[in-house]
Amino acid sequence: MSDYKEKMSCDVVQDLLPLYQDGACSEASRQMIAEHLRECQKCQSVVDCLKNTTVDDQLLDEKNSVLQEHAKKTRKRTYTIGVVTAAVLMVPVIVCLICNLAIGHSLDWFFIVLASLAIFASITVVPLVVEKNAGLWTLGCFTGSLLSLLLVVNIYTGTNWFVLAAVPIIFGLSVLFAPYVIKRIKLPLALANKKGLLVMIWDTLWLYAIILSVGWITNVDEYYWHNAIAITAYCVLLPWVLFLIIRYSKMPGKAKESKMHGLIKGGLCIIVSGVYMTITNNVINKIIGGGTYWSFKHTDFSNWNTVATANANIWTIILLTTVTIGLFLIVAGVIVQGIKQKNQPS
Repeated sequence: MSDYKEKMSCDVVQDLLPLYQDGACSEASRQMIAEHLRECQKCQSVVDCLKNTTVDDQLLDEKNSVLQEHAKKTRKRTYTIGVVTAAVLMVPVIVCLICNLAIGHSLDWFFIVLASLAIFASITVVPLVVEKNAGLWTLGCFTGSLLSLLLVVNIYTGTNWFVLAAVPIIFGLSVLFAPYVIKRIKLPLALANKKGLLVMIWDTLWLYAIILSVGWITNVDEYYWHNAIAITAYCVLLPWVLFLIIRYSKMPGKAKESKMHGLIKGGLCIIVSGVYMTITNNVINKIIGGGTYWSFKHTDFSNWNTVATANANIWTIILLTTVTIGLFLIVAGVIVQGIKQKNQPS
């Protein structure tokens, strides 16, 4: 009977040994197992086997070695495909070079073909041959080759529209890919937590660059500069205000409680957007010299016969609706945040 109890005790202890080895069992179980191990050499030998990780380490090293070898072969195969693709692209380049020299006896439209093939190579060859930061290299090569094509065509046609085309293209690419680029490049510690702000500043600068390039190329008068800069400033006001509300708005209080609830941010954004939309026409009219005109003065819900009154009624309804929804979300956010703060341990 004692042998049976001893065997049963060893079986139970050996079942618990993995948890004991990992420190995942309860304190009572740990003490019981430790006491048993002092008296049972058989179970102690099992513990010694569990401590011996030589086989596991060898298996892990073999697995890593296999994966590294596979990754190396894959990279080599990919690089080879990229090189072959680049070699194939050289065939039309050489053919166009010979044809251009034979027909025109000068290199003129050949550079257009070369720049066009460079665009194709930037999105096919570059991702295959670049190992680190392939996305950044591909985006940079694509942008550079696209601008090169525009410059070559501009020179070939003898015009001066390159800046007018290049700046909007850079702005469009910045809006799409600037967050991706900023996220992946290493920034100084002071700017590491301000990537969103950097993207907003970068996009705003390129938007104004479009205004400046248009004015410079078309040689406009002061009327353009006043209206274009002022209207652009008003247009970027909404995204900037929404960004600051979403990214930097905080509630007064302790550090843990300073973060504003999402419902409150949503309510503020809806109110700001509603007010912004309803006064946009009035502000633009004031900027272009149309005088101060507030459409809300014509609000009359009993009269929908005239265009001015109908527009005023619609914008008033939009304003009242957005403000109402926004206030509801703000109140709901304050209540929810208050409940969470009350339930937090002091």
